[in-house]
Amino acid sequence: MPALVGGALLLPAAAFVFAPAAAAQDDVVYASDFEDGTPGDWVPRGPVTLAVEDGALLTTGRSAEWHGPSVDLTDVVEPGGVYGISVSVRFADGSAGDALTATVQRETADGTSYDSVVYQAPAGADWTSLSGEYSIASAATNLTFYIESPTVDASYWIDDFTVTELEPPGIEPDIPNLKDVLADDFRIGAAIDDRDLVESSGQLLSKHFNQVTAENHMKPDAIQPTEGEFTFGAADELVEYAEANGMEVYGHTFLWHTGQVPEWWFQYPEGHPNAGAPLGNSDEDRQIMIERLEAHIGALAEHYGDRIQAWDVVNEVISDNNAEVYRHSRWYEIFDGPEYVHEAFRIAREAFDAAGAPDVKLFINDYGTENPGKRDNLYNLVEDMLAAGVPVDGVGHQTHINLNTSIDQIEESLLKFAGLGVLQAVTELDVAIGAPGEGEEFPQLEARLIEQGHYFRDLFAMYREHGDLLESVTVWGLHDGRSWLRSETRPLESPLVFSDTLQSKWAYWGIVDPSALPEIPDEEEPEYARVQVPLADTAPEIDGAREAAWDEASTVATEVNVEGSADGAKADVSLLWDEAGLYALFEVTDPSLDEAGANPWEQDSVEVFLNPGNTRGGGYEEADGQYRVSFTNAVSVGGNGPDAGVLTSAAAATDTGYVVEVAVAMAPEQAAVGTEHGLELQVNDGTDGARTAVHTWYDPTGLSWNTNANWGIAEFVEDVEEPGGGGSLPTTGAALTAAIAGAAALAVAGAVTVFAVRRRKAAANWGD
Repeated sequence: MPALVGGALLLPAAAFVFAPAAAAQDDVVYASDFEDGTPGDWVPRGPVTLAVEDGALLTTGRSAEWHGPSVDLTDVVEPGGVYGISVSVRFADGSAGDALTATVQRETADGTSYDSVVYQAPAGADWTSLSGEYSIASAATNLTFYIESPTVDASYWIDDFTVTELEPPGIEPDIPNLKDVLADDFRIGAAIDDRDLVESSGQLLSKHFNQVTAENHMKPDAIQPTEGEFTFGAADELVEYAEANGMEVYGHTFLWHTGQVPEWWFQYPEGHPNAGAPLGNSDEDRQIMIERLEAHIGALAEHYGDRIQAWDVVNEVISDNNAEVYRHSRWYEIFDGPEYVHEAFRIAREAFDAAGAPDVKLFINDYGTENPGKRDNLYNLVEDMLAAGVPVDGVGHQTHINLNTSIDQIEESLLKFAGLGVLQAVTELDVAIGAPGEGEEFPQLEARLIEQGHYFRDLFAMYREHGDLLESVTVWGLHDGRSWLRSETRPLESPLVFSDTLQSKWAYWGIVDPSALPEIPDEEEPEYARVQVPLADTAPEIDGAREAAWDEASTVATEVNVEGSADGAKADVSLLWDEAGLYALFEVTDPSLDEAGANPWEQDSVEVFLNPGNTRGGGYEEADGQYRVSFTNAVSVGGNGPDAGVLTSAAAATDTGYVVEVAVAMAPEQAAVGTEHGLELQVNDGTDGARTAVHTWYDPTGLSWNTNANWGIAEFVEDVEEPGGGGSLPTTGAALTAAIAGAAALAVAGAVTVFAVRRRKAAANWGD
């Protein structure tokens, strides 16, 4: 599964509305009017002075924007509820200042967030009201409401503060239980942590699900943060809850490769002459790793026995580079190959047998198994393990997908592994709707949610048809607010079956009662970005240097900010073609080059995505390719189809960044005048080992690695018709999500119809 994303998550209405709360007086759950002459629960935030005069609270002595009066709402606001917050404000006579902001500081185990209820609302010397709506999706350890001003030395009054419950937290008690609807097919699970066990979240969990997976509490860093010191408390809480509510538990995970595996795993132990230094790949080093696996898995087996019915023994060992086959993790490096996978399963089987739990099932788990190339590499590994007598019981398909992912390909993977006779489970399901980044308009939200409902209808119809092949289907999160795909930079992503307010979505009804689904709004094809790519008179030499051959090329720019800083690295990209295939020259502006990231996409690099024939079938098709090249010419390719063209590349540093030059081989029938090809170009900006920005030519969804549906179009021509090959973005907007033909005009006209892109039927096997 993906690594833990920091910070608790809010409603899509995180850009909170400014309409006053309209609710009955008896719904007020907290109020302050200062009529008793004291500040009551209000306390200074920063070194300010609070004083009550004439039934109002005055704040003076501010020296920073965030200074002001504050009140604790931790016990007032419950997860899943929607609250109206209102307060009367005015600036003190003679004080500077013209705007005030109402904010909630939200503390969770993941960190601190600041949620604006009202942002810099106009205010003056006369009383005015600040009001907005607020909700949290999961429990917080502390919620502090405060009033601040961008005018540092401003003084101001507040009065008549109320918190009104608009929608009580709670679930829909009368809708069908998912676990009952699917009882004859497979168990339905959810990935959770302790936040999901309390109040309304716990009610939703116990009503609809009969299996749970610990999202993070059973990973190596949670169970054994320091060698020899085991911490089971958080995991025990989940197991005890599951047992009390008649649920099965699926364990995740013993062996992984990410930052959620402590560094000590890969270092020499205390007492060794090289203590603390990285392990090498000698027999002695491998034995250290084996003994650590034995201790770790043995402790879990002894502690839980058969209270956990299945485990992901090994997670994500297949490379995204199909040609590479295995992920070149520290495990792979130390064992000089994939033998550690065999060892982990051997150790796990022996440990559970010794603990009197021989029926615990042992799974190998990975994402992208719907991709034919990655599926085949995992299949070959499992086939070899079975032939060698390795005790692998099952295969887990993570299934982090989107609305364009081919259901046919998901089904083909289930059928292929069925031939091995192993158990199978869908372990981490979510279906991204392609929501834009922070601040982007998204008028298609409701249409995408309806579309998602139809996708879940077809996906679960396929799963239920093959229910005999599936042990369980687990969604990766209880509701949208708890999804790893939701973040403050992508606040509208909604990949699960229940909303932030714990209510059923169209995705739920697609599973439970497809007849309840409305029609997907009328199809309207985006005006995809398009560039004419000219035929090269002379093929450029792939040497990392710009030469005369590039002078006749078309040029586009990676100006669409997909992730992180808008000021991050970008590139001008020159494009040519000939009978051998496509050529691209990235001239990247990036003043600080970094390759410290553990993953190649976290390093300064460029990517080419190519869909020969512009088929846009959904996922990666037979000839589709994702090609990544770093500024040092380190090459990594994505989940490419088996017929994807070979990449040739070169890279060189420049005074302003670096240059990457690539050639992608193409079939003769595709490398011809008049052909069109799906194309996306991307620049990854790495800083101190983390990816801090992503810019693309066109696709704003962040899903280019997963689907070809949102890429631009390259037309192979003999000569271009306009300077640069016409490679500008569509006039309807720089973002695909806003590039619906006529959408702007409809919005201006006040039309209520929402148009959305209906994906090609081939992606989801939709009927008419």
